[in-house]
Amino acid sequence: MDRPKLVKLSDELENIRQRWQNSERKMQDLIYASEFGPRYAPLFSDLPLHGSKLERPCFKALISVLGFSWQPVALMAAWAKPQYLLLIGTPESVTAKVGSETVTDAISRISGIAKDRFEFCQIDDFDEAAIYLKSRDFISKHNIRPHEIAVDPTGGKKSMSASVALAGFLSGAWIVYVDYAEYLADGRIPLAGTEFPRLLRNPLEVFGVLDFEKIREAFRRGNYEEASNLSDSLADRLYEPREAEALGLMAKAYGAWHRFRIDEAVPALGKLAAHIERFAREGKWQWASEAITKIRLQIPTVRNLSEVSVALKGGSKPESVEAAIPIILNHIASAERNVTHAQISSAILLVYASLERYIDLCLWVLYGLIDEKPDYSKVSLNMDKFHEVGRRFFGKKYQKKKDLPSPISLSSGVQLLAALRPDLVNERFFGRIQGLMNERNKCEFEHGLCSRPIEKEGVLSHLKIVKEIVQAGMPAISIETELEKFRFPNL
Repeated sequence: MDRPKLVKLSDELENIRQRWQNSERKMQDLIYASEFGPRYAPLFSDLPLHGSKLERPCFKALISVLGFSWQPVALMAAWAKPQYLLLIGTPESVTAKVGSETVTDAISRISGIAKDRFEFCQIDDFDEAAIYLKSRDFISKHNIRPHEIAVDPTGGKKSMSASVALAGFLSGAWIVYVDYAEYLADGRIPLAGTEFPRLLRNPLEVFGVLDFEKIREAFRRGNYEEASNLSDSLADRLYEPREAEALGLMAKAYGAWHRFRIDEAVPALGKLAAHIERFAREGKWQWASEAITKIRLQIPTVRNLSEVSVALKGGSKPESVEAAIPIILNHIASAERNVTHAQISSAILLVYASLERYIDLCLWVLYGLIDEKPDYSKVSLNMDKFHEVGRRFFGKKYQKKKDLPSPISLSSGVQLLAALRPDLVNERFFGRIQGLMNERNKCEFEHGLCSRPIEKEGVLSHLKIVKEIVQAGMPAISIETELEKFRFPNL
């Protein structure tokens, strides 16, 4: 670590320090309070925070432990310039005096922090629970967010300092410390004028790797809300929260996409990309290079998906099946994710929905048939062919009806499209489509008193058939290549 930057003392301060150094302890306190401290604190307040790689933070609040060495509290208050200051000490340390002046008055005068901003917590030596409670209430009372607060455990007994540091760590505070570059000859008393503000390293710089892995694992499992919550919690406790914030943005963006909240996913992905591009290189995030490549590819994909969705909801018929195919690919990719996340019943519903939407899309674009209220007046349909397809698709249970189906279901849609365009829904798919329909009807979200567990292998098989059907209608493009645009980063 680099050497800390210290205040360059003027001749006047050097002379005062010399008198301080040659005096007894009580006189040293008086000299520091009346002469050295008021001149030194403004210079100390301009020092950089040693150990921090970030720009100088601004703190809304400061919690300091007040022992019988009150000078560090005054210096840290002068440096942090908080709106609110909580002093935690024993009854003896809080009410102590330096000459005729109370210690707290001296701290206020030297630091420049008005006394009405002070709050006090007087505790017994062994009551760390009181420290936790008072710190929590202080943070809540002033609505202090993580990174808006610093905790200074410099003074006081070890148990009190440790308790304040623990409370600060859990609340997302920066742990700051008044350190010294030199000591007097006896090695016990710090040399006045060699103080500097220091940031105590956050243990999450080392142990946070476990938290980061939990976030990535939650993302990989499709628990996007959990990944977001874990990211937010970790970001609150890190001095440098940007990587955790990036993972949180990623969880929110892809979580919205996964829930088909495409209008939310579009700006969220843009914000995520901007954040990664701005901070990843500096932070050396190992996962970011591969992720940003995927994200850049997917931003136009999601934007196009959003535009297609808005147009379809507004009743605008696409110019071609290809123009609206992102809607179908998005459903197929969602089905794939649900299989990966072991959400098998959800996956079978999405496979079913993918095929149903594809059939509806083809009938609407090619023949103007809207699934809810189809108008067959302009469709040239060979009824003998229609019923022949029905018998082949439904088998012996097929019942010839006088009227054409309205509304159009998946099964009647398959029958219609196979009769009109057998190249789009070939007869060889009929058995597998029936299998998909039966499988979907037996899952716990559909019919019957007793559901039957859906097997992963069966869903994958149905998914493969749906891809083949879509691919048959899109010979100019590769469905698998296009699906890559809809598959999420793996982290």
